[in-house]
Amino acid sequence: MLFPVYFNLAGRRVVVVGGGAVAERKIRLLLRAGAAVAVAAPALTPWLRAAADQDQFQHMPAVFSPACLDGAWLAVAATDQGGTNQAVAAAALARRIPCNVVDDPVLSTIQVPAILDRSPLVVAISSGGCAPVLARRIRERLEALLDESTGDLARLAARYRNRIVARFRDLEQRRDFYDWMLDGPLPSLLAAGDGRQAGLALEAAMQADTLPRTGSATILAAADGPADLLTLRALRLLNQADLVAHVPAVNPAILDKARRDAARIELKGPGLQPDPAVAAGAGLDWLARQVQAGQRAVLLLGTAHDAKLLARRISACGVACNVL
Repeated sequence: MLFPVYFNLAGRRVVVVGGGAVAERKIRLLLRAGAAVAVAAPALTPWLRAAADQDQFQHMPAVFSPACLDGAWLAVAATDQGGTNQAVAAAALARRIPCNVVDDPVLSTIQVPAILDRSPLVVAISSGGCAPVLARRIRERLEALLDESTGDLARLAARYRNRIVARFRDLEQRRDFYDWMLDGPLPSLLAAGDGRQAGLALEAAMQADTLPRTGSATILAAADGPADLLTLRALRLLNQADLVAHVPAVNPAILDKARRDAARIELKGPGLQPDPAVAAGAGLDWLARQVQAGQRAVLLLGTAHDAKLLARRISACGVACNVL
């Protein structure tokens, strides 16, 4: 097993040997990390040539020699010449410099994983070089769960971190507050691009004696279809739901996407009645009361149901209801 670690390369010398397309991908990533990149290669891609002309990195046009690694914190061998890659790996090993040889886990002392960047949150997935395609596929699945606004949420949490620690001295209270930040209205507000309202909601929660509980109702129509057609927003709502009500005809694979500890209630018949053993009330009236009590409810319907009509009926109970 490889030891997973995140490497702070800001301002530190990293030597990349190679100037082709593969090297370019590595160099772009290293520059984003703030590394002081030096590239040892006689020839460069057009983008690398332009970047070198703009002094984005140091270009060493001579053929690689071990002296190229002087002062390096990290070495990357990204050529299509096996002998050169072996020479880079050997020189790095002699100097105890971590080295990544692209597509060669045997020569490498470190691996560069598949990366999901939601800065400042960064997720790395590695197969240790055994199955990079599998690592990329897992990254694609995580991309569906962590949309671009995840980074906004992480930055918001970082900005308020010291205030949260000062406000909630008790560890349990602090954990509850972070749970509210992650499961409450903030992710939806940020996903909708409403950072100002998210900030106001967070400020209000910081001042409140108790954490606010804002209920919501959302109908997912056509939930009897394929699970892989769910939108990112639908997946996020299922992951945040406290209560999932559903008709018998829904696809079990979609129901499985809901949060594990969410209550699941089956609604039957023309009136969409809940099971009397677990819930009391008349259909949608009962669902509306759960939302008014602060529950985040998702109603899964089949194609045979008129989602917009049911949304209007829920709204008539005094609860706003969205349809996806």
